[in-house]
Amino acid sequence: MTLKTAYKNELAARQKFLIATEQSDGLRTDLAKKVWEDTQRELTTARMPPEALKTGLGGEIIPPTCLGMPGLENALKKADLLNAQATIERANLADKAGVFDLAFDAAESVSAKNSVEQMLAHQMAAAHRRAMLLIAESEASKDAEVAVKKARASARLLDAFSRSALTLQKLQSGGGQTIQVQYFHVNTTVGGVSENLQNPPLKNRGGRPPTTGDRTQASLAQRRADKELISTLDTFKPIT
Repeated sequence: MTLKTAYKNELAARQKFLIATEQSDGLRTDLAKKVWEDTQRELTTARMPPEALKTGLGGEIIPPTCLGMPGLENALKKADLLNAQATIERANLADKAGVFDLAFDAAESVSAKNSVEQMLAHQMAAAHRRAMLLIAESEASKDAEVAVKKARASARLLDAFSRSALTLQKLQSGGGQTIQVQYFHVNTTVGGVSENLQNPPLKNRGGRPPTTGDRTQASLAQRRADKELISTLDTFKPIT
């Protein structure tokens, strides 16, 4: 029994069991449950491979010979064969995109160490070629609207090129990133008043910044002087 047939039988048996359970038919429920359990065992047996499975390149499971896929099995077992096929396919794609020389030169210049870095280098070459062509077409276009559209498309391709370059750099550097945070204590003088930009003065309830110590002392001195003046005036009695 194939795995596909076992799955279908198990689903059908489960459906019949649920219907019988809803109808509260004890005899049919027991029979449907027995049939469902039999299909579950058949599904478990069908899912077991006839031989031990092995993992090949890229973490893919090597298909057993009984599945009749000898090409895939050999490719996943032999790194040289798989790499050769992938290289041929990448070369064909680069050639169709018109960047065969640019792609392989870019991969060599960045010292691409694996297939992912090679594909990124090829994509960067394709984006560069198309962006440069769009710039030339934009310059040669007599239609202003078309020229602007081509220039914008070129800008998007150049942005994709830059992001691909950053991705490639992260891959080659191990994906590490260091963020350095520095704090600066800055004082500025505006209108003769010194302000601390790192720790700005708090505002009081009235919305105005609090007075400094010097201003507070001056206010207190002025109040004392006012009180003394008032007390002096109180000593003078009016002449009757």
